[in-house]
Amino acid sequence: MPKAKGDTGGNQAILEEFGHTHDIAEAATLLDPNTKKLLRAALNEMWQAELHLRQAKPKLALPFEYRALALIKKVQQADRIYLARVGNELPPIDESRRFSGDRTGLKQREDWLSAGSQDDAPLLDFWRALDGSGPDADAEAPDFAALQAWINANPARMGDSLSLMAALDDYQTQPGCTSCLLALKAQLWPLLPKPAAAPPRRPAGSRMGQQYLDALRKERRP
Repeated sequence: MPKAKGDTGGNQAILEEFGHTHDIAEAATLLDPNTKKLLRAALNEMWQAELHLRQAKPKLALPFEYRALALIKKVQQADRIYLARVGNELPPIDESRRFSGDRTGLKQREDWLSAGSQDDAPLLDFWRALDGSGPDADAEAPDFAALQAWINANPARMGDSLSLMAALDDYQTQPGCTSCLLALKAQLWPLLPKPAAAPPRRPAGSRMGQQYLDALRKERRP
């Protein structure tokens, strides 16, 4: 059924669907009456400033703009919520233990340092001996028996045990064979423990930076 000529319901529906309305009851309830009053006063001041700006009189509009800004700052301050600063809550101090010498439950300073594991010592000693081995080397000979005992004690760490045993046998029968030495090292290298992470070295810097550092050193000399 078509609507009457004076009916504006269709226009209102179109405005709500495609327009941007400001008179929404839900949005209006979010502000308290004092904040609404401040916003209306700021809007009035901005309209007065707009009046003088349209007349090309910016100096007359400036006081109204300052008053509008002051009112908007009041609204911003009113909306702020201040929370107490929350820090670490330390456990209360047990006064009964003071000056008693009771150190139960306290951690010793030396507990931070623990001795390194010596389980891989035979492997490391064998590797160092391989580095010092050669026809003219005075280092001790590699201890094959100790390495064999270490291999038997760590079967889970062996990847290709047959290739390792073959490389050991080839180097033990031919100590001066360079290719046998390299093949044995290639088998032992994956078994070596990873070293502890070290801090990275600082970059050397550019040539201009090095010249600047050299000039500083010269100035420091007496």
